[in-house]
Amino acid sequence: MWSESERRDWAEFEAAAERAGGYLAPPKRPLIMDYDYRAMSKYATKKGVTSMELTEEERNIFKFDPPLVYN
Repeated sequence: MWSESERRDWAEFEAAAERAGGYLAPPKRPLIMDYDYRAMSKYATKKGVTSMELTEEERNIFKFDPPLVYN
């Protein structure tokens, strides 16, 4: 679970990213599941919540397989 301070920090980060036109999070390692954070943030904003307050089912709507990364 996130602390209240971490939730506030995340909400501030999301707001700044939205003002900047969104953000993309590159895969951290090959073959992992990732999310379309921009679309998830817009969806959560329309619901009046943060992305962290979405249910797992709602977050899964935005899952995608990133391209393979070869090092």
